[in-house]
Amino acid sequence: MSDKRRILIVDPSRVARTALVKHLRDDFDIREESDGESAWQTLVLDASIVAVVSAISLARTSGYELLSRLRENRLQRLSDMPFFLLISKDETAPNRDQAKGRGVSDFIVRGMAGAEIRQRIGRLVNWDISSNLGLPDSSHSDADEAFPGRTPICRKLCADIAAHTPEESFPACCVAFGIENEQCLIDRFGPAAMLDIGKRIARVISEKIGRHDMLGHTGDSNYVIVSPGTSQATAIAFAQRVCRAFSERKITIGDQQTQINLSAGIAASPADGERSAAQLIDLALERLDLARKTPGNPIVARDPEPDDPFVRMQTLLRQENIAERLGQAGLELLPMMRLFEQQFRLGLPLAEMEAHFRKHAGNETPSA
Repeated sequence: MSDKRRILIVDPSRVARTALVKHLRDDFDIREESDGESAWQTLVLDASIVAVVSAISLARTSGYELLSRLRENRLQRLSDMPFFLLISKDETAPNRDQAKGRGVSDFIVRGMAGAEIRQRIGRLVNWDISSNLGLPDSSHSDADEAFPGRTPICRKLCADIAAHTPEESFPACCVAFGIENEQCLIDRFGPAAMLDIGKRIARVISEKIGRHDMLGHTGDSNYVIVSPGTSQATAIAFAQRVCRAFSERKITIGDQQTQINLSAGIAASPADGERSAAQLIDLALERLDLARKTPGNPIVARDPEPDDPFVRMQTLLRQENIAERLGQAGLELLPMMRLFEQQFRLGLPLAEMEAHFRKHAGNETPSA
């Protein structure tokens, strides 16, 4: 059985498909379809496919309709699948920007050299995280490798934004990554070890970003990617792949193995309004902090709704007198517990829990 990653190529031209297969067959396992509807059925049925290379003009279902089905699907395997759009070398910048806004991951230009095609696809689909992420010994030559700080990446994004007129609606994204349980791991392994692990994680991520992107260190385990020309949808899909890839592997720290989960905050223009480069970076870092505090949601790309129950619960948990209000907190959580029970069949004693919460709440003194 082949251990190559499988890619679906969708193009009505057999000649075009054959040319792509010739470039990719040494590195990838290839499936082909000539129309959009057949491609969709193949994607649904074949869970081994990790990326799509598609033309826009397809019979039955267009390339954009195929992309829309992927991005709107509830299955994470499909919703964040890399989608490479086949375009001509004369495709205009506004059309490329529009495609990015729809969720296109990158472009394959017809006639492009095979090495460039393999590099573009491999950057997003070859997500085998090295198991050799333990601490380096004293002979490790790049142990002191440094990433640029906040100022250089801010200047770069500022220059990229300034190079376009406001009428062009130039998209730009900042994606902030950080270790989810950072303080606990610092307490366990020490700050030096965590700084090194953050650097190693950043090195892996830096190999996956585009050539126009830049990754910088903004403190502790926090790293920010500034990505000119990237839409919010593409940034979310990229962050999902990063977070999932790390969550599936353990990292060696010294002689111990531990799980490292990442959180991500995303800020995008124009999705978040017209903002300066510094404001986008600040917003991405704020959302990273919120992602770390939001259970079950490693990625935050939008501001929470004012009545978001998770935000209310986080506010409650930060109050100094929380121990005196646990009964009321339990009553507020009961609707969610009932939903958990309905969905996961956990066997929770909901009636007994409610009785305890009500008894405790009845003895609580309202705060001034």
